[in-house]
Amino acid sequence: MSNFKDSPLFSTHNDYYTPKSAWEQIAHLIPVWTDLNDRFVLPCKKITREHIGGALRLPRIYEAFLLGSNEQSKKYLTEMGFVVKGSRDYDFLADPVHPSRYEIVVSNPPFERIRSYKKRKSNLKYKCIAKLLENDKPFIIILNSTNIFSRWFKELASPHEEHIKFIFPSKKIQFDKYEQGGETPIKQKGSCSFNSIYVCYKVLEKNVWI
Repeated sequence: MSNFKDSPLFSTHNDYYTPKSAWEQIAHLIPVWTDLNDRFVLPCKKITREHIGGALRLPRIYEAFLLGSNEQSKKYLTEMGFVVKGSRDYDFLADPVHPSRYEIVVSNPPFERIRSYKKRKSNLKYKCIAKLLENDKPFIIILNSTNIFSRWFKELASPHEEHIKFIFPSKKIQFDKYEQGGETPIKQKGSCSFNSIYVCYKVLEKNVWI
């Protein structure tokens, strides 16, 4: 367990949070799990809630990047019917949830920009994505869409390109900002300055536009 204030994952640059709408618009693309042979049934959108039961169930989600947050993202996913692992007290890089406790990671990693390719391996976002790929568990994460055209992302993704697909949202995601200890997002002026994309690993068979 790590004290989030002492962790590199906690910084004011990463202090923006995922709105519920960001998860609601892809909920139908989170695959269903079957306990018959421990695998996903793809795609989830062809399976309604009426099919859930018996050997089919919603996957256990690991919300991996909650460190120091108000856990709203975990709350949103739970309200949508998922069993969600993860806590604001645990550092993904230092104290990750054991892979046997979840089937898929659904999260929004640190936003911190990678300004220098030479220094990429010391960057939080690079470390987090590299660790996700090393764990080899399915994941859906939100990134700035420009990231997928970067040299560092190509370096990480190329060895896994057959398993990586993208979800392209038609509108910008408006990330939430909270006052310290607050539970209601602060009203922000204007729209988000960048477009987001969902990066999926071992989840989809093809790219999806929503």
